[in-house]
Amino acid sequence: MTIIRRQNRLQPKEYTPAWLVFLFSHALLCLLLLIPGTGLGAEKQHSTTYPDKKETLTTKECMQCHPNIAAMLRSAGAMHSRVECRQCHLQFHTFIAGKTNYEDILPKCARCHEHPHGEELLQCSSCHQEAHSPLYIPASRALSQGCYVCHPGPDKDIKTFSTRHTDLYCTACHHTKHGHIPECLECHKQHTGTLPAPGKMVRSSAPLDQCLSCHPPHKALKVAYPDDTPNAVCSYCHRKAKEMLEQSNTKHTALLCIKCHPEQHKTIKRCIECHGSPHPEKMLKKFNSCGGCHGVAHSLVK
Repeated sequence: MTIIRRQNRLQPKEYTPAWLVFLFSHALLCLLLLIPGTGLGAEKQHSTTYPDKKETLTTKECMQCHPNIAAMLRSAGAMHSRVECRQCHLQFHTFIAGKTNYEDILPKCARCHEHPHGEELLQCSSCHQEAHSPLYIPASRALSQGCYVCHPGPDKDIKTFSTRHTDLYCTACHHTKHGHIPECLECHKQHTGTLPAPGKMVRSSAPLDQCLSCHPPHKALKVAYPDDTPNAVCSYCHRKAKEMLEQSNTKHTALLCIKCHPEQHKTIKRCIECHGSPHPEKMLKKFNSCGGCHGVAHSLVK
């Protein structure tokens, strides 16, 4: 018996390695944390997602967990930066994926704003995509389709005076964000040559202002000009007419272009508006126009 007891004491016991025990217990702990509905997992989720004093949170406390929202409000929050979070967020920390309808807990714009853009535009978030920076409105198809509500004048012009612009969405030009004014040369090539009198209608040398001095963007071919426009402005695009007029050295040479082409581009006065009927009617019947004898108005045949 003594010998047997000695043999038992001498034989080593089979122990589980410590590293294997640690690995197994750690894996089990991770599994419990990931399984929804377990006590440990639920407690962890609750403590990291929902603060205990959720009914008495101040705006300062909200910002501690939502620094990105705080940054947006400070930089582009407009009037929203001046109100308390609880003034808009009547419900918060109540969203549970798969159980809560997110739309139900979102603040309702109409509580403060009613319908500032009329009954036609009720989906505020289609334009004001981020309520914490409401005036930063990125360009979108939805924004383009509702421009006419706030901008009826440009909308009427672009449809009445049809050009290639008429077929475009507003955001094709006013891209990036609401309020963006593009440079015309983003799409159009500049007129060749050097503008002799830059900014006559709009006193500026900026490329956009030079274009706008003749071309209203929403009725681009409806070119109008004041009655004191110098010939140098017209000759920027009509150089050949200018050369002919100067070389002819007639009474027409001393006139402003707008004398014969008043108010609007491509307007052409009839000769009789200034000259009446200097020739007998019998003579006039032999010719279709005054130019049959006198040539073009920029280079009169004397």
